[in-house]
Amino acid sequence: MLNANIHKTFTASGDKEAEMLLKKVLAEMGSTLSGTGLCVVLGGSYGRGDGGVRKDREHGILYNDLDFFVFARSKTSGAGKLLKEVTRKYEKELQVDVDFSSIMSISDIKNNARRLMMQELKRGYRMVCGEDLLAKYLPEFSAEKIPFSEVCRLLLNRGMGLLLAGEKISSNSGDRDFILRNINKAILGACDALLIAKKNYKWTLAERTAAINAMDLPDRFKDLYKTAVAFKKSPDRETTDDLNRNWSAVRELFRSSIAEICGEYGADLYSKCKDSGETSLKNLLKYCIKCRTFPVKDWRWYTMPTVAALIPELDRTLGAMPGEKIINRKLYQHWQIFN
Repeated sequence: MLNANIHKTFTASGDKEAEMLLKKVLAEMGSTLSGTGLCVVLGGSYGRGDGGVRKDREHGILYNDLDFFVFARSKTSGAGKLLKEVTRKYEKELQVDVDFSSIMSISDIKNNARRLMMQELKRGYRMVCGEDLLAKYLPEFSAEKIPFSEVCRLLLNRGMGLLLAGEKISSNSGDRDFILRNINKAILGACDALLIAKKNYKWTLAERTAAINAMDLPDRFKDLYKTAVAFKKSPDRETTDDLNRNWSAVRELFRSSIAEICGEYGADLYSKCKDSGETSLKNLLKYCIKCRTFPVKDWRWYTMPTVAALIPELDRTLGAMPGEKIINRKLYQHWQIFN
């Protein structure tokens, strides 16, 4: 069975300064959080061993967010406040976002086991403190078992990032860091979603790159993926790329992926969720409770997971050109609730 710490490095490049910094930070966090009864692990890019390191050090060494996942056998008191203090300390020190998940129980681990996020954790995480509950209670599933809703979740999250990047371009915000980060995440997300949908997802970045190169895709899309992988490993915020043109090219890739994966928005998208065993009145009830409304005319649509039901609206919104109002307020609100 797969376990923690299977990667020797935190970063794709093995940058010595970044490696030493992350080892120090995790040791300090482990000391601070010991005795809380929590199992805390580092996941995400650095947990998997493919985190990015900045080419210029003006804004710190690290590039990706630090994504920590928190688990516990039973309810704990005071832990939330301590985690917030740790977040503030290291966001200031490292100049990247430091995110701790909500505290998840053993039941939460088991109930969410098939989600992409959890299976990615299974393939690579670093222990910070506590008992390794993931090794004990998170079963290993093959990539073919990832449910269709996870494809839609990936498309929704990366598509919203692309839309937000487009808004910053159109408003001349000058936030190149945010724009480039989300453009490249959208490239990776669109292609990775294709791999998952075709039951060909791979757990390492190198394997996914090879799988994308072997797919029947236009060369321009493969080149975009290659560029995004290089950016992920060694981000360069000073790139001279035309951001507007780059955004438009990535939008084309993203919408092509949505069309390939979801087909016709009506029957095809619904049937894919149904075939995956993910349509239920429970989904409708969840939507009604969280949004405080009942969709009278199209209530059957929301028997799908909401992350799937939002894909058509995401695609329509992506059809807007930079310079127009890009973000659909209802879509944005639903994304915040259901992502």
